[in-house]
Amino acid sequence: MPTVGYMTNAFAPLVGACGGVTSMPESGYVTLGDERMLLQKVSEKGYKHFEIFEGNIRKYESNQAAFSSLMNDFTISLLGVYVGCHFIYPDALPDELAKVDKVAKLAKTFGAKHIVLGGGSIRAKGIQDADYQLLAEGVDAASKVVREHGLTPSYHPHLGSLAEKPEQIHKLFSLSDTLFCPDIAHLIAGGCNIMDLLEKYYDRIPYVHLKDIDANGTFVPLGKGRAPIAEIVRFFLNRGYKGDWLVEIDGYPGDPSEACETSYSFLKGLLI
Repeated sequence: MPTVGYMTNAFAPLVGACGGVTSMPESGYVTLGDERMLLQKVSEKGYKHFEIFEGNIRKYESNQAAFSSLMNDFTISLLGVYVGCHFIYPDALPDELAKVDKVAKLAKTFGAKHIVLGGGSIRAKGIQDADYQLLAEGVDAASKVVREHGLTPSYHPHLGSLAEKPEQIHKLFSLSDTLFCPDIAHLIAGGCNIMDLLEKYYDRIPYVHLKDIDANGTFVPLGKGRAPIAEIVRFFLNRGYKGDWLVEIDGYPGDPSEACETSYSFLKGLLI
């Protein structure tokens, strides 16, 4: 069966790590809440794999056995870790790469396979054309660091970044060899023709974030929105896709446990 995980960010608010306010190497995403609760919520709905933010596993740098014990308690495995960087500030890039190195090393220790790279800051004065070259160089450098730890890096286009709209994504990918982690809902919200984009970059995709979106732009459980999730899954499987899958329903205004369970039920017969 394909490997399908769930993102823990559905079950608690997302913040930036407070140390990052004054320390670039300490900056990053973290889901508030107890990791035991996060893993329990995912595992009790049937998922055997999960993705988590960088800040959550960095809590366990000095007590790695504790996080390994949590995974054992719920018979669940770490599939991926999401890491956020600016990428476009040359003076800061070495510190960001040091953070990526530290997170990738820790993720490897915990048995992860993927590092998902997010970022591409938009300056206060707006998008500068030269920033795409900086983003490409930064992502490629981070990918190299990740590969040195034996993990698979991929870039995640995101709303509110330099790679939101289709033309922006094409521009970045024309400058970079980075692998591609498509987040279905973000791509649709950014104006992409989702099937055309997946077809164009299929050979770059080792990991897919499945997320649905409704007509109002709200992220919703799989099968409850307008994203052609079943068509997308069949497209990949018909192409012989050997990569991995991650379900992510962040920002859903309803019950996150219900969203997790509904999405799992939707995937039965498709991937599960």
